[in-house]
Amino acid sequence: MNDRVNRSREDSDTALFHDLLYAGEFLVRLTTAAIVAAIDDDRDRHRYRLLHKIVRADGIGEWSSVLDDALVGPASQHLVPTAKEDRRLLTERVGPGNWQYEAVRLLLEAQQYIDTGKQPIAGKVQLRSWFASFSELRNKTRGHGAPTAMLCSKISPILEESIKIISDNNPLFSRPWAYLHRNLSGKYRIVPMGGDESVFASLKTASAMSRSVYQNGTYISFDTLRRVELLNTDADVSDFFFPNGAFKGKTFELHSLISDNRQDGDASPYLASASELPVSETHGVGQLDVMNNVWSNLPPAPSSYVARPALEKEIASILTNDRHPIVTLVGRGGIGKTSLALQILHDIATTSRFEAILWFSARDIDLLPQGPKIVKPQVLTEKDISSEFVTMMGYDAELSPKRTAIDIMSDSLRQSTLGGPLLFVFDNFETMRNPVDVFSWLDSNVRLPNKILITSRFREFKADYPIPVSGMEELEAQALIRQTSEALGILDLIDEDYCRSISEESDGHPYVIKIMLGEIADRKKTGRPKRIIARKDDVLDALFERTFANLSPLSSRVFLTLSGWRSLVPQLAVEAVLLRDQSEQLDVSGAVDELVRMSLVQIVTAPDNSEFLDVPLTAAIFGSRKLTVSPIKIIIENDIRLLQDLGASSIHSLKEGLHPKIMSLVTKAASRISEGKQKLVDVQKVLEFVAQSYPPAWLLLADLYQDVNGEDGSSGTAEYVRRYIEQVPDDEASREAWARLANLYRHTNDLIAACGAFVRAFGAADAPLTEISTMANWVNNNRTIIANLDQTDKRAVFGSLISLMERRIDEASATDLSRLAWLHLHADDSERARQIAELGLAKEPGNRYCQRLIERLSTGY
Repeated sequence: MNDRVNRSREDSDTALFHDLLYAGEFLVRLTTAAIVAAIDDDRDRHRYRLLHKIVRADGIGEWSSVLDDALVGPASQHLVPTAKEDRRLLTERVGPGNWQYEAVRLLLEAQQYIDTGKQPIAGKVQLRSWFASFSELRNKTRGHGAPTAMLCSKISPILEESIKIISDNNPLFSRPWAYLHRNLSGKYRIVPMGGDESVFASLKTASAMSRSVYQNGTYISFDTLRRVELLNTDADVSDFFFPNGAFKGKTFELHSLISDNRQDGDASPYLASASELPVSETHGVGQLDVMNNVWSNLPPAPSSYVARPALEKEIASILTNDRHPIVTLVGRGGIGKTSLALQILHDIATTSRFEAILWFSARDIDLLPQGPKIVKPQVLTEKDISSEFVTMMGYDAELSPKRTAIDIMSDSLRQSTLGGPLLFVFDNFETMRNPVDVFSWLDSNVRLPNKILITSRFREFKADYPIPVSGMEELEAQALIRQTSEALGILDLIDEDYCRSISEESDGHPYVIKIMLGEIADRKKTGRPKRIIARKDDVLDALFERTFANLSPLSSRVFLTLSGWRSLVPQLAVEAVLLRDQSEQLDVSGAVDELVRMSLVQIVTAPDNSEFLDVPLTAAIFGSRKLTVSPIKIIIENDIRLLQDLGASSIHSLKEGLHPKIMSLVTKAASRISEGKQKLVDVQKVLEFVAQSYPPAWLLLADLYQDVNGEDGSSGTAEYVRRYIEQVPDDEASREAWARLANLYRHTNDLIAACGAFVRAFGAADAPLTEISTMANWVNNNRTIIANLDQTDKRAVFGSLISLMERRIDEASATDLSRLAWLHLHADDSERARQIAELGLAKEPGNRYCQRLIERLSTGY
C-alpha cells in the first residue's frame, strides 16, 4: 500500500491525496479484520453478527462501526484475553505526547480543511475515534466531494503523517501474521507476513500436523492462531482483498485497495440471519426437577420414536455399569444419536443407578422434518457448562473470587454432593468451541461412579468408550418409514418395494428417511430416492458441511475421490492410486481412519479379509457437489478413472474379494496399452503398491510387463515374480512361481539361477519327468557357460538336478538317461555317467545319444 502511495507522489497532489485515502481505508479495514478475528465464538454469535454485517457493507463507515462494536460494544466481552492490551491502546483516553493523540489531532486538522465547522481536540482522545473520523473524511472527499488540487496539496502531508503514525504504532500490526497453506501430506506451508514468525514454527512438528486443522488463509497470533476471515490473499501474498459489499446470496465482492482488482467471495457461510436465535428443541430445561427416580433437566423423550433394541441394550449396559467413566455415541448428523440418548436416559431415570442426570446441549442446528434450522446452543465452553451447572444446582452462593463456577463443576465431576452418583450428558459435543480441550477437562476430573455421556459427529479424543451409531437396521428403517408415511397421509403411495428402496438408498438414516417422505408428501408422488436427496442442498449442508470443513486436506481428497465413484472401493487401491506419483509419503491409511471417525466413510470387510470403503449415499451426493468446485478436481477425476478400472462393486459382490478387482485393473490397463491409449508406467506404480499388501498382484504385474515387453522384458518380469516369492515363500502357488522364474532365467541364459529356481519349484514335489528331462537337456546344451564354471560350482549347480532325475531313474527312457549321464559328466563324475549311459543302452540298444556318450568317454572326453 505504501508503494502505491509513493508512486502516486510522483504523479500529482490529487493522485497522492486519493491514494492516501485508499491507504487510510486499508488501515481501517485491516484493523477491523484483526480485531474481529480476536473475538471468540459465543452462544449469542457476536462474531458472526459482525461478519454478517461486514460482508454486506458497501461503505467504510460500516467497517468503523463494526470496529467500535468489537472494541467497546457487546462483542468486546468475547475478545480473547491476549487481545485486551490491543484493545486498551485503541480505546484508552490519552493526552498530548502520546502517539494515539497525535494521530487523531493530525486527522482532525486535515478534516478542518474540508469541514470548517469541525472542532479541534478538547482534552483526551481515544484512538478508536480516528477510524470513525477517517470514514467521515473519506466520504466527504472521494465519496461525496471533489477537492481541488490546491486543497489536496494542503491536506496530503498532514493526512500522510497521521496514517504513518497509525501504521507504525498500531499494536495489531506488530503481532505475528502469516499465510498458512496445508499440503496433502499434512505439512503446513508458512508464508510469514510480519511480526515474530517463530510462533508458527510449532506447525512444522509432526504432533501439530496430526492435531491441528487450520484452513488455508491468513492468520494472526493472539497466543493462539486466529484466522483473519475478512482478509483474503493466496500463497504468493502478492495482493490483499477485503469484502466490498455487492452481496448477491451466493457471492459478494472482494476488492483490493492496492491493485483495484476484484474477486468473488463465497457468501454461503454468511447466509443465516444474524438476529437472536431460538433455543434448540433439545435444550435442557432451566432447572432440576424430579423425574421418576432422579433429579434431572432432561428434555422430553422423543415422540414417534422407533425402537432400536440391539443398540439401546448395548448403550444402556455401558452407561449403567461401574466401568467406563466416559461413553461417546459417535455417528453422522441426523443418525439418531440424540433421540437414542434421550430414550435410554428416560428409561435409566426409572432406576436407582444415578441420583441426577444433567443435560447440556451444544446443538446449533435442529434437524426438523421441514428442514434444518439454526438454533442457539446452551453451552460452548467449560465456562458455559460450569455456569449452567451452578445455576441448575443452586450453588450460586458458593461462588467467590477464590472459588469459580469451573472449580465447583470440577469438584462435582469428581464427587457428587447429592449423595448419589451423577450422569453428565453433553449433546452435539463437536460444536463446542474447543471440543478436545473441553474433553480433556472432563476426562481429567470425572471419577466413578459419576459418568459422562457424549454424543458427537466426530471423535478427536481418546480415553472414552466409543459406541458407533450407524443407520437403522432394515426392519427398524421400514418401521420408521411406515410410521412417518401414516403420519403424513401417504401410506398408500409407499408399497413394500418402494419402502425397501428408501431404506436402502438412505442407508437407514432416520433424518434422511423423514426428509424424503416429507418431499413425497409435498409433491403427492414418489420419485427415485437418490434424486429426492440430491434436491435437498440445505439438508446435505446441515448433515455434512461442518464435518467436511474439519477434514485434513488428504482426508478431503480421499472423501471427494470416493464420492466421485459411487461404488465400494478397496482401501488398498485407494492408497495405491493416491501414492503413485508422490515424492513424499502420504498417510492415506490415516486419512481413511479420520473419515471413519468422522462418520463419512464405512469399512466393509470381504470374506478374504480385504477392506472395502463405502460412502453412504447422502454423504456421496454431498461430496459430489463439493467435487464440482474443488480446486484439485482435475487430479481427483484422474484418480477416479483409475479406480473405475477396478469395476463397480456392491455389498453383494464382495464374496469374490479383492482378486477380481485387481484382475480387472490389469486387464483394462493391458487393453489400453495395446491400443496406445496408456503407458505401462501409468499403472505400474499403482500395482506395485497394491502388491506390497496383496502379493498375487506381483504375478499379475509380471503378466502385464511380459505382455508389453515380450522376451526383451524377461529380466523385469523375473523381478516381479521374485517379489511375489519373497512375500509368499512357502505357499503352494510359490512353486508355480519358481517354475515360471526358471523359464524366465532360461530366456536370459542364466544357468545357475535357472537350475536353482527349477529345483525350488520341483524339489519338494514330484515333477513330470518330461519337465526334468527338458531342463537337463537345456542345461547340457549350454556348453560355453558350463565351461566357465569351476568344479565346485558345477557340482553345486548340477547336483540338485541330478538328484531329481535319479529319483525317477526307473521310469526314464534311454534319451532321459543320456541327459542324466551328461549331467554327471559335467559334475565331474564320469564313472556314474558311463553307468547311466549303459543303463540307457540296456533299455534301448540303438539309442544314439547313449552310444555317442560312451564313445566320447572311451576316447577320454
